[in-house]
Amino acid sequence: MKLFKKILSLALVCTLILGITACSKPDSKDETETGVTNKTDVDTNDKEEDKKDVEASKPSGEKRIITIGTWWPQYYDSSHTSVEDDPSYSGLESAHWKFDNVKAIEERYNVEFYWQNLTLEGVKESINTSILAGSPDCDIYLVELNFGIPAAINGLATDLKTVLPADSDIFTNQKVAQYLDLGDGKAHLLKKVELSSNIEATYPLAFNLQMLQDNNLEDPRELYKRGEWTWDKFIEYAQKLTQDTDGDGTVDQYGYCGFHQYTFEQLLMSNGANVAATKTEQLSSAATGEVLQMMSDMYNTYNVCYPYEFSDAVFEAMTFQYREGNIGFWPGAAWIASEHADYDYTGVNGVTLEFDTVFVQWPVGPSGDQNTNGGKISAGEYYMIPAGVEDPELVFNVLYDMWNYSEGKPEPDQRESLFWWYLVTGKEETLQNENFEVMSYVGSREVFDMYNNLGFGYDFNSLIDGTVTPAQFQETYKQQVQDALDTFFK
Repeated sequence: MKLFKKILSLALVCTLILGITACSKPDSKDETETGVTNKTDVDTNDKEEDKKDVEASKPSGEKRIITIGTWWPQYYDSSHTSVEDDPSYSGLESAHWKFDNVKAIEERYNVEFYWQNLTLEGVKESINTSILAGSPDCDIYLVELNFGIPAAINGLATDLKTVLPADSDIFTNQKVAQYLDLGDGKAHLLKKVELSSNIEATYPLAFNLQMLQDNNLEDPRELYKRGEWTWDKFIEYAQKLTQDTDGDGTVDQYGYCGFHQYTFEQLLMSNGANVAATKTEQLSSAATGEVLQMMSDMYNTYNVCYPYEFSDAVFEAMTFQYREGNIGFWPGAAWIASEHADYDYTGVNGVTLEFDTVFVQWPVGPSGDQNTNGGKISAGEYYMIPAGVEDPELVFNVLYDMWNYSEGKPEPDQRESLFWWYLVTGKEETLQNENFEVMSYVGSREVFDMYNNLGFGYDFNSLIDGTVTPAQFQETYKQQVQDALDTFFK
């Protein structure tokens, strides 16, 4: 589960790299069987021959060949002849749906479509050269946000709002597809709507149920339902939970413990704030100032936090201290609960934590709004249709229908298909279900902010230990944020 633990990084580079990596329909027998083609080692002459082969393969005026540039093998496409062409096939009915859907799309739109493995660098090269040249190599690209966002901002991606009707699913119900809102009123980057994508990398606020019960504190989930779960209420709870439980004169139970990055980004979203969500920095905004003040006060005014670990061991120490049973609240996640088998969901460890972990939405800040605030920082993989592609509406419809392979068919039971996210956070099924619903809700409120991916770090230690004030923190970094944004959006 280490994958979820890694912080996804957005680079600042969208540089032009010489050389074009071409996308084309696979021609050789081996390529047809695998559905992938690594073009990065092919010289320019071979690439030009590939392009000629693509044109020759199109029945004149009959079929459109659609290519999707990616950097890892994906299934299924027009090259596959059996559901077992996917080496990971395990008999799931959904795999048959995807395979059968290929033929349906081919007939519906009179097309063939192919996944093309260009490697990650090859995708970047193709985007930064062929689109700028006015002749995209591929009809669709899989992108990471570090290079997808600059491409979109700089006009290399099709704005679907100029192509699709206003009542399209992607703009209304978003049952199948959704787009990343960059705040520019356009729809450039899109992805499939799926529950697993929503719930992964979510960090709801976790709490020790028995600790709150022992201190006669009402369940925060009930407070949230009534709109009463606020920063002030959270501090009130944290103060009551911070105690000297054995009477030796030293505090040994704390209201909160958490790694600073998770704390900061969740407080940002709960207060309707951001640092780097647009071309203009917002670190110096009043709402972000309230977030910095809250972090400082938690440690230095209210003294409700477990002593911070100012060493290279900070991540492990602050992330997993809750397992000792002396922490009231902490940033929770499925991967965190799984890392040390909190509730032994595999049956291998044979032991579980003595208390129950419960997930709740983060409390709402003074500038926040419970109904509109985000709950998850955008990250990961999206798709884009390049500017200048032929008939972008057709291309979108093919991609949309690829994602909509289960239309009219009953989806597998969630607990069966997403069992891992259900089982890791609790001993009992009822609590597992409740925690899953909170993760799903939090993950559905995704927002865009590049604060932690601008190429430099922030000295949160000085804010936490009280040697730097929130105002000083803002003054120190606001110009760096703006300079990084200026570079990024170029």
